[in-house]
Amino acid sequence: MHKNNKVIIAVVCMITAVLWIVFSGSLSTKSPLQVTKVEDTPVSIAESTSTQSEDIAATAVDESVDTNADNSSANGTVIADSGFDVKADGFSFENYGNEEGVTNLNAKEMRRMFGDKVCTRIKNDTCTLTSPARQWMKEINAAMADGHCEGMAVISLAMFHKIEDPNTFGAPQTNDLTFEGNTPLQEEIAYWWATQSTEPTMSNVITDRPSAIINLLRESLSKGSAADTFYSIGIYQADGSGGHAVTPVSITDFGAGNIGLNIYDNNWPNELRTIEVDTNAETWSYQAATNPNEPDSLYSGDMLELTPSNPRFEPQICDFCGGKGHKSTTKGAMNTFILNAGLATSAGGDRVGMGTTLFVTPDGKRLGYLNGQLINEIPGASVKIFKGAPTLWSDSGLPVFRIPEGVTTTLQLANDPKYKYSVTAYGDGKVVKVSKLDVSATKATQVYFGSKVKSVKIKSAVKTAPDVYIGDEENANNKDSATQFSNVDIGEDGETEISFDEETDQFTVDGDVVGTFDLDVVVSDENGDYSYSANDVVIDETSNITFDIDSIDGEGDSLTLQVDENGDGTFDTQSDVTDDNTSETLDPVVAEDVTDNE
Repeated sequence: MHKNNKVIIAVVCMITAVLWIVFSGSLSTKSPLQVTKVEDTPVSIAESTSTQSEDIAATAVDESVDTNADNSSANGTVIADSGFDVKADGFSFENYGNEEGVTNLNAKEMRRMFGDKVCTRIKNDTCTLTSPARQWMKEINAAMADGHCEGMAVISLAMFHKIEDPNTFGAPQTNDLTFEGNTPLQEEIAYWWATQSTEPTMSNVITDRPSAIINLLRESLSKGSAADTFYSIGIYQADGSGGHAVTPVSITDFGAGNIGLNIYDNNWPNELRTIEVDTNAETWSYQAATNPNEPDSLYSGDMLELTPSNPRFEPQICDFCGGKGHKSTTKGAMNTFILNAGLATSAGGDRVGMGTTLFVTPDGKRLGYLNGQLINEIPGASVKIFKGAPTLWSDSGLPVFRIPEGVTTTLQLANDPKYKYSVTAYGDGKVVKVSKLDVSATKATQVYFGSKVKSVKIKSAVKTAPDVYIGDEENANNKDSATQFSNVDIGEDGETEISFDEETDQFTVDGDVVGTFDLDVVVSDENGDYSYSANDVVIDETSNITFDIDSIDGEGDSLTLQVDENGDGTFDTQSDVTDDNTSETLDPVVAEDVTDNE
């Protein structure tokens, strides 16, 4: 199964990076955009190696040589060796995606990662996730579709360093573990993959010049399995377009500043592979291929990335949790925005480009991409891309923007019109998602979430009919709610706002909505989940509708829609809309909110 998928998986995982993109001139040293530098002292090869001749020093690594026995490479001297054996401590199966039968994060792993605050209720030690937690989990799981390289790199190291026990997953050593049907192992790989998107892991990533990275790895690898800190490696192309997560094994000196950084690459099980480093020129290169039967292609750059182990093993901070256990971090509360794109038609061609994707503050500070160029003018904000994603835009859910809570921004979005776009906002116990959004390539559609995530205003450049999903982990009556408005028709240059007041449990739909939309509501509490559906709710573009979801506390309940027909603030009519009893066919986004994903 995995051999057949290798062309796809190796392409995307080797052509994609965690781009912990870090630059902003006005940031403090504690900013999430801070680049962590290791000591500036160059690697001193002479202290531990004999002199090599110039022709040997310049010799490229011959990867056809079987070097697994001593974790070295041909024509070189090992100067640091962790003892990690790719044929014993690496997995025997290849990197993989979200093929049928693969299991990723579930409620149990979410609770393990963030604690009880992600649960609406816990019965018989089973967690039913809050609506923001479930939506976050869905998007993180979707982002694993193009590869689990990060999780495989991390857990193989954790097993080697005796933090994880391979016996827990069915065999005494990592290489003997099976993949097919091994749900516990798949869940564990997904768990460690997900930590690349959480704090404190993200802000502890180290990005530096190759000689400094070699220095740091040399110290750690020399301590073998007893190292108190160990690292996974992130490599990416020089133009910033891609990368991959691999496991460092040993370091070989070729002389004259030429170093071989030997790795376990989970795209190539049971093979010791080598990243070539020139510590004089401060460059690195790596021969990689889409699969063993395809020609190699060269990856190179002047920076390498390390993620230390220790922050992954700390409790991870929940950006999307609120009243049930508000995040507590010296870096401050953050709102997180995940964007993605999927083909609107069957049209082929290359994956969508970056176009214009900018979060803009009222005073004009920008975060995002302008014609493909990254801009970050908002202090404390950051952009990242998951390892395993094929491009900066993908239906795997990319890129990810993090903006300090309280900073008001408007998303300006102009991109390839053959795609439909989605943006999900998380913050303070709430989630708002706009999906199936049509855009223009030349004129920006504007999406505004306010300083707190609980409403959305859309000013569309083109005619579109998006879905809008709003979830709140704890409303005025201590209930979790998930509400979706499907096929909300907005005309060209039309403006529509959907807002939720958690103090009154009231929704308001206001603006240039024409025709009808479908409405689905799920309310959850300690006793269970109650769903409501209404199809073809009629709204006139001059009217606004208000309704109170607090009336839903059992199956079959109705909602009272109050209508302000002319926008003067006075309700002119009202109607009771009964449950259409279509909860079994709810949109998957809503339906999964009442599915205990265990």
